[in-house]
Amino acid sequence: MSTRRALLTAIGLGILVTGFDPVRRSWATEGGNVDPLPPLDGKVLLDASSREGVSQDAGRYVQKVPQAVLVPGSVADIQAMIRYCVKNKVQVAPRGLANTTDGQGLVSGLLIDMRALRKIHRIDADRAVVDAGADWLALTNAAHAKGLTPPALTGFLGLTFGGTLSLGGIPPAIQSGGQVDSVIELEVVTGTGELKRLSKTQDRELFEAVLAGLGQYAVITKATVRLGPAPAKVRGHELSYSSSKDFFKDFKTLIKRAEISEIYGDWWRSGEHGEVSHLNAFTFHSTAKPPNDAHLLRGLTKPPAAAVVSQNDFLPHVTRIDAAVEQLREAIDWDHLAKPWLTLWLPERSVEQYVTEVVTKLTPRDVGTGGFVLLYAHRRTKLTRPSLSLPAPDGSDWVYLFTLMTAGPAGAGPDFAAEMLKRNRRLFDRARALGGIRYPIESTPFTTADWKHHYGNRWPHLQALKRKHDPAGILTPGPGMF
Repeated sequence: MSTRRALLTAIGLGILVTGFDPVRRSWATEGGNVDPLPPLDGKVLLDASSREGVSQDAGRYVQKVPQAVLVPGSVADIQAMIRYCVKNKVQVAPRGLANTTDGQGLVSGLLIDMRALRKIHRIDADRAVVDAGADWLALTNAAHAKGLTPPALTGFLGLTFGGTLSLGGIPPAIQSGGQVDSVIELEVVTGTGELKRLSKTQDRELFEAVLAGLGQYAVITKATVRLGPAPAKVRGHELSYSSSKDFFKDFKTLIKRAEISEIYGDWWRSGEHGEVSHLNAFTFHSTAKPPNDAHLLRGLTKPPAAAVVSQNDFLPHVTRIDAAVEQLREAIDWDHLAKPWLTLWLPERSVEQYVTEVVTKLTPRDVGTGGFVLLYAHRRTKLTRPSLSLPAPDGSDWVYLFTLMTAGPAGAGPDFAAEMLKRNRRLFDRARALGGIRYPIESTPFTTADWKHHYGNRWPHLQALKRKHDPAGILTPGPGMF
């Protein structure tokens, strides 16, 4: 028995991947007319269970079973297999925890399971070095043990670095920018198999393209991200509104005073049908200097006494959504519900009009089982990465991220997904007419013309980068950009 066959048999696969058959356009398990695999530290899997296990993302309505799955034992494996796939004209996509909802990271060729590379290499006083397959929850816990935290933490932290840095990573914190804005350096493998280190001073053009670049130009394999001191405590204030006008007035008052740390709006809680707007504001502080509630909430349309006040330690606060998702998994089988989400950036000038129009017309079917409707706010000047497209400037430093996180119903078939995709396109078109733009983690049908409009003047530059760094066009075909 060969060494490779013995290894695969020992780990219970019983399948010898010998290479790719260029005539039959399939991966081979026996000798013959095949291009043999390069030497690997990891393995290539062909069994149905391994392939089907990575054939869907969080949306759960798109399925694309890869022909083979690479479980890399090293970054060198990714380099070798990308070169191999270029030679054999096989499409490639990296996969972390697959939290997109429209098949963006799925592929019918070779899928790279990045979770195999998940080491936290180093945590220093101002930065951390992590593999792309590591998740933000692991780093947040490890950094907090040293009194540190990443500056931009998404609401849900069970997401890989490679995933969020390919998309944006937008947190509820209003002054931090996105997770892409916290990156100091990247290690990537391009579509030609070349290993590169990127930063603002080293190949900046590719650095800026890869961050929020939807995996089109290179596979992120390692990242160096900023850290800072972790706050000790978090003071929360929740206010409820029957008037959308009052909600937006108070929401904007709080963000523009910049005294709070995080804010989001939400609609459609249990027993409600979009008629109540909830404002949730959180202020990070030291143990010795708690905030004054009356001062923070001064000048709003509601008195400070109307707020529901909460107090929490920092780590339980930033990990609370991960705990809530675990509960949803147990209660409603959350991971297997169809989730054709809609997520849009909206400008200051039209956010109130658009959100009010949408939330007052949603039906229980639009929201679904355990769905959410949320609104974040961000300073435009803190969102610095050019591949993260934002609404055109309108004289305000504020942009808003609105998301309709449809979930379910249980057992929904393809007709439900088709219905929601049609709805998403309609709502997207309305947003675009009001100056909005898509945040492409979600489920809006897009054409090449849509992508060209999405990137505007940057589009020819991105086309040139694609030709330069992925000339065979094999990387991450899911978004359908090129």
